[in-house]
Amino acid sequence: MTVSSMGDRSIDYVPCRYNGSRLYFRGPSKALRGSYIACLGGCDVYGRYVDQPLSDILNGLVAPSVINLGVENAGVDAYLNDAGALSTAAGASVAIIQMSGCHNTSNRFYTVHPRRNDRFLKASSRLRALYPEMDFTEVHFTRHLLGRLEEICAERFLEIVDEAQRAWRSRMVQLMRHLSGKTVLLWFAPRPLAEDSCGMEEVDPFLTSSLVGTLQPHADRMVSVVPETWGVCEAGTSPADLQSARLAQLPGTGAHQRVAEVLAKEIAALV
Repeated sequence: MTVSSMGDRSIDYVPCRYNGSRLYFRGPSKALRGSYIACLGGCDVYGRYVDQPLSDILNGLVAPSVINLGVENAGVDAYLNDAGALSTAAGASVAIIQMSGCHNTSNRFYTVHPRRNDRFLKASSRLRALYPEMDFTEVHFTRHLLGRLEEICAERFLEIVDEAQRAWRSRMVQLMRHLSGKTVLLWFAPRPLAEDSCGMEEVDPFLTSSLVGTLQPHADRMVSVVPETWGVCEAGTSPADLQSARLAQLPGTGAHQRVAEVLAKEIAALV
């Protein structure tokens, strides 16, 4: 068994699973009895390097129990490929879905790992035909793949962007249709959603405000939280205990506190 968070010994993440899921979530495990809220998302929702992720803080602000279904490096595909995770999310009275991983979605050009969605598995014949000069043999991650494709030809790259956006939107709608409770779509990042830029320098490449806007009819709430303080490296945090390359990318205690407070108000209006 490999749990990616095990490399950080400063925090006990108590990895757990629900309903026979193959995905590991941050624990401790909670009983799925009565009404509960489920938080779905990637590393930010999981809460790497923080003692209390947003789900734990939210648990003290709202009445129903809050389940952390965040999975490191997961996108929408991870949930749709896992019956246990999907059934757990479907049973929630409110499901909060962090919008991310648009570029980490399998599509007609490339396939990602079914659980670790940031990992590139293979290029389709369609992509090989579009980029005959590209060598895919040493590519292991989607950002590496897409960065190389953009460098080779920005014009052809737009076809990749369009396809990934279409696939992500379709999967997000599919995920929301599985849910029986209220749905809150969450943008939680250090910068606002891009309006139309789709370059690899964005927080979440390919994800734009116009694309997200098309999901509005399928959700009960759409929430954007861009905290003033984002990174893990805050007062009281020891950088020596962390992977320094990720400090600025992952939300710290202040960011988790802020998003939990905003979500608590939104949930109060829903239930």
